[in-house]
Amino acid sequence: MKLLLHYHKSLSSFNIPFSLFAGGFGCAMNGNTFSGYMTGFLLSLLSGGFLLSVFFYELRYASRYYFYYNKGYSKTRLVGISYLLNVGLWGVYQLIKNIGLW
Repeated sequence: MKLLLHYHKSLSSFNIPFSLFAGGFGCAMNGNTFSGYMTGFLLSLLSGGFLLSVFFYELRYASRYYFYYNKGYSKTRLVGISYLLNVGLWGVYQLIKNIGLW
């Protein structure tokens, strides 16, 4: 599990800066609200930002996949679990939003 979190952290180092930037566009499109910013941020975190982070990780650290494979984790499993962690983050945001804390 520790290796999966390490992989997710490595992907997030690419994904979060791009998603923060995209969240600014979401904020501008939805009337400069925090909810608009978070919607843009999380939408980018789950779609384009995630795909870009997987692509950039592949370009920069392609040889690290051998390490994970030797530990028993395939590339598909690593990407899938990392995506599910991001979906969990989105689920927590939706739960907080529906409760009315934001």
